[in-house]
Amino acid sequence: MAKLLVVEDNIVNQKLMRKILESLNHNVFCVTTGEEGWALISSGTTFDLILLDMHLPKMDGFELAKRIKNFLGDRIKIIAVTAMAMSGDKEKILSAGCDDYISKPIFINELKDILEKHLPKEGD
Repeated sequence: MAKLLVVEDNIVNQKLMRKILESLNHNVFCVTTGEEGWALISSGTTFDLILLDMHLPKMDGFELAKRIKNFLGDRIKIIAVTAMAMSGDKEKILSAGCDDYISKPIFINELKDILEKHLPKEGD
């Protein structure tokens, strides 16, 4: 069971992500703003992976990803969860510090594949 942080300002999307992730036997923490996500991370709370919406009020996902990577480096994987699908968006997201990208709407099998790819394996 992995410990996951979901940073998503849309409550419906947040509840959906929680339900899917908990059905996959993960321990899920949700926050609605980049500031709340940063407060958890900067206080030393540890997670195995972060699922990050890129369009958040005030501190957006780009700023939060940069802060987290500057603070923790590669000790944490950040997966962008976003509706951004224009040419160049994926590159912009990855250059902000995200390790991968999943587009909305979320499909369970795609999410499972991303988690399997990026979560630490047993014994790592």
